[in-house]
Amino acid sequence: MKVKLSKVVDAMNSVNDETEYYYNPDKEEIFMSNIGDFIDLDEDELDELFEKSIMLPTRYDIHEYDIMVRFVETITDTRLQNQLYISLNGKGAFRRFKDTCINFNIIDDWYKFRDEKYQEIAISWCRKNNIEFE
Repeated sequence: MKVKLSKVVDAMNSVNDETEYYYNPDKEEIFMSNIGDFIDLDEDELDELFEKSIMLPTRYDIHEYDIMVRFVETITDTRLQNQLYISLNGKGAFRRFKDTCINFNIIDDWYKFRDEKYQEIAISWCRKNNIEFE
């Protein structure tokens, strides 16, 4: 079994409440859990596909809010750090956080930090499931 780490990270970026991704080691491919995509499979084939496949990290495994908090903890400018903490409170925190990063011109820093954390999660997932990665 071998998977491209970039494909795992790409799938993780698309995960949400309705969408999960799986890795099928037999075909060495990642696929979305949208049952409508499997019309050609009968029930037994569909069951077998999901039994042989390994679920990629879900949004609950990723904890993007925690990643945002860890990013804020790396900020040394107290004023900026306070603005970012304020942006994380209440409904709409993800949008406000991103907007604050844009306003303070640190959005590229945020994306770099987030990408590194996603890659760490993907590597951990691969190791946990004994999947080689490149």
